[in-house]
Amino acid sequence: MTLIAKIWQKRVVKFALIGALGIPINWAALAFFLYIFKLIGLQGDLLNSVATVFSFEVGTIINFVLNQFITYRDQMPDSLKAWISKSIKAQIANISAFLVATLLSLFFSVVIHLNPFVANTLGIIVNFVYKFLVSDRFVFRVKPVEAAEDAVAVVPNEELPSHIPANSNQ
Repeated sequence: MTLIAKIWQKRVVKFALIGALGIPINWAALAFFLYIFKLIGLQGDLLNSVATVFSFEVGTIINFVLNQFITYRDQMPDSLKAWISKSIKAQIANISAFLVATLLSLFFSVVIHLNPFVANTLGIIVNFVYKFLVSDRFVFRVKPVEAAEDAVAVVPNEELPSHIPANSNQ
């Protein structure tokens, strides 16, 4: 296996690349909504605020779908209810990551008096790490019971990893 293939197998790499792809998607959506909302008469701060929220939502949805199909394709939802549940969890993860990063950036720039660009960069880094960890453990993970049942169905009992309890009904 090549080095690139080994790197590509890492979830964090796929998650980061999809996140980076989300930036131009967000910008394109922002330009689209600024144009459309201006046509219908929104102006000033209201125009910018509404367009920003809408573009953030477009980016969030597209990143969620791409991560589900690429990064976490082995954990696909099997019903509409599961898709909706995961998408709500993704919204919560994104909003909480945004709040954590923003508050941290403000703390570094206002309280610690770091350069605003350094503070913003630290916020972005924390946002990525936080969002990956929350997404990996909260959004895309199957429930431990489901994971154990899947493992038992695929792996004979004596070959189960030590962290998965043996199924007593065999």
